[in-house]
Amino acid sequence: MSSTSYGYSVDSERRRVIGLTELAALGVLVAVVCWLVFPRDLSDTLRNADLDAVTLSYSTAWLKAKPDDHELRLVLARDLIELGRFAEADKQLDYVAAKTARPSLLDEVQWLQARLPFVALMAMVPAERGGSALSARARVALAKVRPERLERAQLQRYAEMALIMGNLDLAVSAYHLLAVQAPPAWQWHRKAGDALLARGRYARASEEYILAMRAQQGGAGRADFLKAVSTLQAGGLSGQALGVAARWEGAFLNDSEVLYRLMSLARAAGEGARAQHYAVLLLRLRKDEVSR
Repeated sequence: MSSTSYGYSVDSERRRVIGLTELAALGVLVAVVCWLVFPRDLSDTLRNADLDAVTLSYSTAWLKAKPDDHELRLVLARDLIELGRFAEADKQLDYVAAKTARPSLLDEVQWLQARLPFVALMAMVPAERGGSALSARARVALAKVRPERLERAQLQRYAEMALIMGNLDLAVSAYHLLAVQAPPAWQWHRKAGDALLARGRYARASEEYILAMRAQQGGAGRADFLKAVSTLQAGGLSGQALGVAARWEGAFLNDSEVLYRLMSLARAAGEGARAQHYAVLLLRLRKDEVSR
């Protein structure tokens, strides 16, 4: 029994494979169609999506169809940086820098131009980072960033980057901005104090701990008060420590631990009268506690 013919032979018909050129053209066509149908929705979706092969393909096709979507191009550059695809990210940043005069976009370009060499530097073997051309580039780029124009998350990263690259003053300045922009302020002053203390800047660290104390209500700043005093003592600045204590101790004189610490500080500094003053307050406080 012979088979019925429908005008072609399956065996003789070769399956056609789409080449890279046709695939790219198809991607552009899809992007154009999507743009015509729902441009804002697709662009927003791509900006908020995690970068993977599919998202990258769609973003690239979309930018070919709509090259002036600088916001998406910057999102793409940001993600490429974090993936270590630095040359591709650089091209996207250069394109936006050359095509726009919008201050907000140029601020973002500047931030990402600082972020790129830093991430690349961190990908290097630690022993090879110091003195490298990439290290110098990262420092120069970071110094060009205007931290007051950064968003909160960027500002936090900026402070971390500055600390890692040894620019303590930039980091402390960023923490001060965060204290204003992202309360509670005490946490940022405390971070600044910790960073300064780690690098032996005892007097400046103590100032930051006092700022942290003042940003809290009443006795809530006790830990930062004690840290401010002990930091100066650790730096061999017992006289300054007693001065700080005398100025700010008022809110903590009903705290036996604070009084004991201040009494010990005064004794260590050779200030017998001050030590006796704290001792009397401590005995009086403990007597009151027992009589309750």
